[in-house]
Amino acid sequence: MNMGLNINATKKNTTVNIALTGLMGALVIVGTFLNIPVPVLGDRTMIGLGNVFCILSGLLLGPIYGGAAAGIGSGVFDLIGGWATSAPTTLINKFMMAFVCGAIAWSGKSEGRKAGRIILGAVSGSLTYCVLYMTKSLIEASLLGNAQEAIAVLLTTKLLATLVNAVIADVVAVPLSIAVRKSLERNKMYLGVVSQAQGRLSRVELHRLLTAVLLVIQAVLQIVCIAVLLPGIQTAAAELAPTPTVTAPLYWAAAALSAVQIICALLYSWKKGPYAYAAGACNLLSLVLAALFLFSSLASPVLVKYLPIGVIFTVLLAAALFFFFSGQRRAQKKPSAK
Repeated sequence: MNMGLNINATKKNTTVNIALTGLMGALVIVGTFLNIPVPVLGDRTMIGLGNVFCILSGLLLGPIYGGAAAGIGSGVFDLIGGWATSAPTTLINKFMMAFVCGAIAWSGKSEGRKAGRIILGAVSGSLTYCVLYMTKSLIEASLLGNAQEAIAVLLTTKLLATLVNAVIADVVAVPLSIAVRKSLERNKMYLGVVSQAQGRLSRVELHRLLTAVLLVIQAVLQIVCIAVLLPGIQTAAAELAPTPTVTAPLYWAAAALSAVQIICALLYSWKKGPYAYAAGACNLLSLVLAALFLFSSLASPVLVKYLPIGVIFTVLLAAALFFFFSGQRRAQKKPSAK
């Protein structure tokens, strides 16, 4: 039995993977918002649907794309949901959850289609997260100097909540992944290697893929953040100043640009030519807007708590622009190399 790691990075399914990575990242954020908070001795945990979409990401997209969707989506939720101090460890833990799930479900030539490996992957991914989360909780509780009895109660409560989340995630995500995959493939949107003759991505194609993935992820996250956070930003701004300091049209214009950016990125991943210029223009304009938001966050008492979002968006767009120019430079050199 071949258990080699399949990272799900081939030419034919690139556009589907990019679109679903951005979509799953957004669904992870939305699903995590649908939760029941559980207070635990001055700390807190939650029972919700976030892990469902993390496991679903790994099952549908494999270890790399799935891990990116789960990790980034969960990390962004922590930043905007009041858990900012946990964002780095959450990103790593949720990435590993989907990575382990996807690595097992996609092992060998199964590509997430064999029921046995789907179930094993989902359970293994959930258990991986349980171990990582409980280890992190134990370290935090010990560093705070809590009494042994308090640590035991805290860990027991968190373990029960985590196990409930794991059961919900696996029970929902496994059949849902099968249904979603069948629906996609009925519409000729294939996941995985359709033909072994497709070969590896060239360096130019890889850079184009990375550019498109980063642009789609940033755009989807920006639309979700604007929709979720704008009402609270406007309310806080109105309390501080009688005249409006936060204009909704400007933010919704940024959301519209994000929608255009998604379309251009998908077209760029599919074909070259004029789509490259459109994707590059969207990338550059979005980077300018992200940098402006970043500097505004430093100067505004209303926006300062959203500074990490500005940093994330700026880094994603700067990385996308780097891969864009690198790919274009390599593409221009390629014809002359005979």
